[in-house]
Amino acid sequence: MFNWDDVRFFLAVGREGTLAAAGTSLGLDATTVGRRIGNLERELGARLFDRTARGFVLTAAGGRLLPRAEGIEGEAMAVDLDLSGEDQKLE
Repeated sequence: MFNWDDVRFFLAVGREGTLAAAGTSLGLDATTVGRRIGNLERELGARLFDRTARGFVLTAAGGRLLPRAEGIEGEAMAVDLDLSGEDQKLE
């Protein structure tokens, strides 16, 4: 089973196109982002990006993961919106 938290790194690189830009959007350094992408690829046993001189480009496997990763992100955001502060709400 892959680390779900690595999905947000995948999405950031997929959206930004480079490790540096993804790191900036996540508030982390590019090395950390690259390490997390490498971890996800090893755990899944699939290369998700082609590394090019211009940046990272989704492979076929990465393209298949993208809509699922966006779904995971959407569900995580929905949980946060639905339950955030539940125990602090006034009754």
